[in-house]
Amino acid sequence: MKVKFLVNFIISFLFIISPCLANDKVDIDVALSQADSLRSRDAIKFNQLLIELEPLEPTFTPTQKDYFQYLLAYQIAFKGDFVKAQQIWEQLSESNSTLEVKLRANASLLNTMALSKQWNKGLIYIEKILADLHLVTDPVLSQMAMSVISYFYNKIGQYELALRYAQKLSTLNVHGQGGCVAEELILESKFYLNTLNLDSPEINSAIEACIVDDEIVWLSVIYTFIARLHLKNGDSGKAIQLLEDNLGPIEAINYVPTLSHYYSLLASSYIEEFQYMKAKEFGLKTIELSKGMNNMEPEMIAYEALYKVAVENSDFEQALQYYIKFAEADKSYFDDLKTKYLAFQLAQHKAVEQKVQIELLNKQNKLLQASQRLAESETENNRLFMALLIMVISLLSLASIRAKQTQKRLKRLAQYDSLTQIFNRGHFTSAAQEAITACQKNQDTISCILFDLDNFKGINDKHGHGCGDWVLKHVASTCDDLKRKQDIFARIGGEEFCVVLSNCNAEMAMNIAEDYRKAIAALDSSPSGYEFPISASFGVTDSQQSDYSLEALTSNADSAMYLAKHTGRNRVCNYADVESAKDADGLMI
Repeated sequence: MKVKFLVNFIISFLFIISPCLANDKVDIDVALSQADSLRSRDAIKFNQLLIELEPLEPTFTPTQKDYFQYLLAYQIAFKGDFVKAQQIWEQLSESNSTLEVKLRANASLLNTMALSKQWNKGLIYIEKILADLHLVTDPVLSQMAMSVISYFYNKIGQYELALRYAQKLSTLNVHGQGGCVAEELILESKFYLNTLNLDSPEINSAIEACIVDDEIVWLSVIYTFIARLHLKNGDSGKAIQLLEDNLGPIEAINYVPTLSHYYSLLASSYIEEFQYMKAKEFGLKTIELSKGMNNMEPEMIAYEALYKVAVENSDFEQALQYYIKFAEADKSYFDDLKTKYLAFQLAQHKAVEQKVQIELLNKQNKLLQASQRLAESETENNRLFMALLIMVISLLSLASIRAKQTQKRLKRLAQYDSLTQIFNRGHFTSAAQEAITACQKNQDTISCILFDLDNFKGINDKHGHGCGDWVLKHVASTCDDLKRKQDIFARIGGEEFCVVLSNCNAEMAMNIAEDYRKAIAALDSSPSGYEFPISASFGVTDSQQSDYSLEALTSNADSAMYLAKHTGRNRVCNYADVESAKDADGLMI
């Protein structure tokens, strides 16, 4: 506490004498760093620091100016204007600013993409962040980037990926908000994976970390998950008490995304307690707060609560209006879920379709209940009938659209290996042949890498096929992350994989194969439940050695791979070395 007080005193003193020190780079750097450290912990002090820094902006260096613009955009986003904040961050991302500022801007844009549900653009920013992350030497900045990636994966519904990044984040041991953020992201992932309950130790661990870090925003988010668990257990009273007890701090800083969740959960909880006036109050607050936010889940919860209040008050005209709004928000919410599934859950299309059918049946049931209630009012019968008819037609149209999309997804799934989610042998053959034809036409060199996991049968025999499947998936995922965008990567056999690389000669392919080999050898097998080494043997050839023939390329790469097997495994061999590896009888060693 003494150190914190001393830091605050120094910063205050710097601003008192700022006219004399306006051109002092070190003092401005300290003030900017102080503002950055307070941006999510103390919004009031953060805003005050930016107000005091603004008159000094003409004296800033280009780097200081970019840093200040980044913080201004954060302040704007904090108040709910994500469009304006996004414009500033995009300018910084494309500018000639420092790597650190650009990484911060990209991380903020990724966070904004999650809030505004721009999933495809968000995935692009993940690639940008990961491309620069290895160049960053500041562990705090690395921590921030990893936390935003985990946050995005949570929002897009990829909770296992989010959990993996959050657990990596928790191992960095960086002082500041890192402990709180990592704990909250772990808790959120487990909540949506249905592995969290009110007795889970993660809850107290996350709360304690955020209290220590003085992170009001993240602590408030944690309380929303606890409130949902209370509601799930049918204890709406405890949910209300928790939310009301912690409403003041989040209202004071007015962080709109989290505050709208508080209001909507309170509205839903008060409905369960039959306190309809309070439910209406918080429902209306949610709607007002969420304007322009594209935050459909709180709006959906709030409109449903307002609809139930209107029905309870026999105001059927108002009930119909709220129900239409609820249906629109509900449709938008599930449309967003559909987009996520299309992007990341194609392998689980059957489960998704079953879920959609259940949702449609639930909606039809709600429409029937609304029809029965509203029919009691004779003056509203005609209007109610028309509204319900339009909704039913919309739902049937939506079902038809989703059926067509399912057909497209099934066609795509035929091209991928169901276990590893990379190309299967059939699609690989056609795609590779097209690439070879194109390279032959342009007289470009094309290479082939073939590799096989070492001692894989022993892994299956000793630890079971489930463990073997785990190895195959993680090897495929690791290599898929390393391959170039234009490379064709496939699983062509049990533990055998192949990569075709356009515009790449054997020397380049050898270097790429070596990167694959090192990455596979570095895999940690302990998450599978067993500890054992993982390695692979690689064979490489190119069109200069094997001509433009897929059969010859794969056959010669296979020969080189067997040379790697016979000369010790876990290594890369070129087909050019095969001839020299023949034994005295002319047989392959």
